[in-house]
Amino acid sequence: MDNQNNKTNHHPYQSSSAADYSDPNHDNLFTPYPSDLEDPSMGRLKHSGPGIASFVIGLVSIIGYMLTLGIATMAINSTIGVVTTPIQVEEIALHPAVVLASLAVLVCLILNLAGLILGVIGLILKNRKKVFAIIGTILSGVMILAFAGLIIAGIYMM
Repeated sequence: MDNQNNKTNHHPYQSSSAADYSDPNHDNLFTPYPSDLEDPSMGRLKHSGPGIASFVIGLVSIIGYMLTLGIATMAINSTIGVVTTPIQVEEIALHPAVVLASLAVLVCLILNLAGLILGVIGLILKNRKKVFAIIGTILSGVMILAFAGLIIAGIYMM
């Protein structure tokens, strides 16, 4: 009887209540880890690629806005100085630093639109982590709303 019990359980010191388990791949009942035949990464979700791209684009565009504002301000202050007459205001509008800053802001706005689209795509994907998609969508959306708010404020100031 002892030989039969050892042959069916494969463990000489295993209790008889442990023989009731139905998992044939689980050799040792005392190990907390799954056996080699199971893939532990199957239960983990991956980050969404569009979400990561949205996050990176949002960060790049925010850094682009800050650099554009800083460089344009330094360039205008060093060349023009204090504005006192309306003629100088027109000169500022046509200054090369202002023109390049305007183009750089438009490029950052296009990046924000792309980041917003990628963030929404990352949110729609199923079976993916959505952390980067949420952060990227918020970054891009806030920057687009801030840009729209500046345009509306500029229209009402005229």
